[in-house]
Amino acid sequence: MNQIVVVGTSHHIAPLDFRERLSFSESELTEAFQLLREHPDVQEATILSTCNRVEVYAVTHGKNGCATLSDFLSTYHQIEPQQLGKFTYSHQNLDVIRHIFEVTASLDSMIVGEPQILGQVKEAYTQSLAAGATGDILNRLLTKAISVGKRVRTETNIAAGAVSISYAAVELAKRIFQSLEDKTVAIIGAGEMSELTAKHLVKNNVSQVIVANRTYQRAVDIAKKFSGIPLTYDADLSFLVEADIVISSTDAPHYLIHRHSLAEIMKKRKYRYMFLIDIAVPRDIDPEASKVDNAFLYNIDDLEAVVVSNLKDRHQEAEIAEQIVTEEVAKFQSQLQVFEVNPTIKALHQQFQQVASKELGICLDKAQLTPKQQKMVEAMTQSIIKKLLHQPTKHLRGVALNPDLTGAVNDSNDEHVKCVRALQELFDLENTRDRNLRG
Repeated sequence: MNQIVVVGTSHHIAPLDFRERLSFSESELTEAFQLLREHPDVQEATILSTCNRVEVYAVTHGKNGCATLSDFLSTYHQIEPQQLGKFTYSHQNLDVIRHIFEVTASLDSMIVGEPQILGQVKEAYTQSLAAGATGDILNRLLTKAISVGKRVRTETNIAAGAVSISYAAVELAKRIFQSLEDKTVAIIGAGEMSELTAKHLVKNNVSQVIVANRTYQRAVDIAKKFSGIPLTYDADLSFLVEADIVISSTDAPHYLIHRHSLAEIMKKRKYRYMFLIDIAVPRDIDPEASKVDNAFLYNIDDLEAVVVSNLKDRHQEAEIAEQIVTEEVAKFQSQLQVFEVNPTIKALHQQFQQVASKELGICLDKAQLTPKQQKMVEAMTQSIIKKLLHQPTKHLRGVALNPDLTGAVNDSNDEHVKCVRALQELFDLENTRDRNLRG
C-alpha cells in the first residue's frame, strides 16, 4: 500500500551548518530526482531546498516510506543516520498535508507571513515536474498547497506590516511622505543596516541617493549600488539640505547632528519634511533634534517597537490562517479519498462492461434481431449495469467523503479502505490493488 511521506529539516530544529549539508543545489536536483525515481519503493517525489528548510516529499510503497527517504538523504549527503535523525523530522499522510499547507501559508517560516516561501514551493514543484518525478498524488497536493498559501494571503493580513528594521524604516517613511518617488535619501556612514534600508527605499522609487563617508572610496562603492552620488563626509552637513530621508549609521563616539545644526539645515530647506533614521549605537543624532519643526527622528528602539507591534499583529492573523489551513486539510483529505477510490470504481465498471459485452455478443450471434431490436437490447444491458453499480459506487464515494481527521489514516478505522478491499477481493480487481494511500 502507498503513503504520502516527508522527511526534512528546518530552522526550528537544525543549525545552519547542518541545513547546508542537507541542501540540494540546482545541479544536484537532477541526479537526486533520478535516484529517487529509480528506487523501487518511491513512486513520486519532490524536493524543497531553501536556506531555512530542506524537505523531501514522496509517495512511497509500503509502510516504511519515511525510512526510505531518511536512507536516501543519509546516503546522498553522506551523513550518519544517527546525526540525521537528530536534526530531521518526518510526517505521514494527513500530517504531511497539514505540514505543506502550513509551509505555503508561511506559518512554519522563521518570520510568519514572509512572502518568499510560496514562490520557493512553486519553484520546487516546477523542478520536480520538469524531472518527471511527480504524479497524480503530489501534483494534486502541491497544487492545492500553493492555492492554500494564496488564500491565506488574500483572506488575512498575515503579510502586512514591516518585520525587519529596514522594512520598518520604509513603512515609517511612507507614513510621513505620501509618495517616495521624488525623495532624496542621504546615507551617513556605510553600515550594513543603512545600506539595506537604502536598498528598500530605492525599491520604493526614491529618486536619488547620496552617500557620505569619511573614506571616499567606501562611499563610491556603496553609491555604485544605487547609481548614487558619493561624497566625503563634511561636518558642516551641507549635503543634507537636499535630503528628505537621512539614514545615519557610523561608529562615531559623539553626536554628528545636533539640534542647532539641524535647525539651520531645515531653515535652508524652507522647513520641508525630513525623516531621520538613526541606526547607530551609540546614536549619531541628538534626540533634541526631534524638536526641530517638521523633522521626524526615529532611532533603533523606535524601529524595533514597530517591528514588535507588527509581529504581534501577524501572530493574531496567524490564528485565522490556521483555521483556513484546518478547513483546507479537511477538504483536500475528502477529495483525496474520493480520488483514491476512483480506480476501483473504474475497474469495477470495466469488468461489468467486459462481461456484459462478451455475453451480449454471444446472445446477438444466436438471435435474429433487427438493428432496432439489437439497439434496444444493448441499451437495456447498459441500463442494468448502471443500476447494479449505482448503489455500490454511491456508497463507496459516500464513505470516502467522510475521512477520519484525527491523525494519520490507518486501516483499522477507515471504512472506505475496507469497502475498497472488499470490492477488490470479491471481483478480483487485481489491477487496482495497493493503489490507495495507506500506511
